Amino acid sequence: MIGRTDFLRRWRGKPYDKAERNCWWLAALAQAELFGRALPAADPALVADLRARAETMATHPARAEWREIPAPEDGALVLMGKVAGAETHCGVYLAQDGGLILHTDERHGVVLDPPLELAAAKRWRLTYLIPA
Repeated sequence: MIGRTDFLRRWRGKPYDKAERNCWWLAALAQAELFGRALPAADPALVADLRARAETMATHPARAEWREIPAPEDGALVLMGKVAGAETHCGVYLAQDGGLILHTDERHGVVLDPPLELAAAKRWRLTYLIPA
C-alpha cells in the first residue's frame, strides 16, 4: 500500500477514459493501493450501457462480500445513482478535509468531491459499503 498523499498527487486531475480510467477502475485501484482490498475487474462493455452496469453493480456475487453502512467511513466504497439498487457510478470515501469522495467522470477526470455537493449536483443517492 502506498501513502494517500502520493496516490492522490499521482491520480488527481488525470483525464477519464472509458476503457482505461473509468470510475470502477479508480475505485478498484484506490481500494487495492490505499486499503489492501481487491475488487473484481469490470467488463469494459458496461461503461456504455447504463442499464447493464446498474444490474451488474446490484447483482454481482462480489456484492455479498460488502455490507451497507448508514454513514460513511474511511475507505468505504461509494455507489451512486438516482435509485437505490440501480447505481451506475462509484467512488471511494476518504475521511479527510471533512470527507471527500474520490471518483472520476468524463467531464472532470479524477476528482475529490464532498458527498453532499456530489449528491446534490447529480441528484444521486449515495450508498456506502465496507467489507462484510
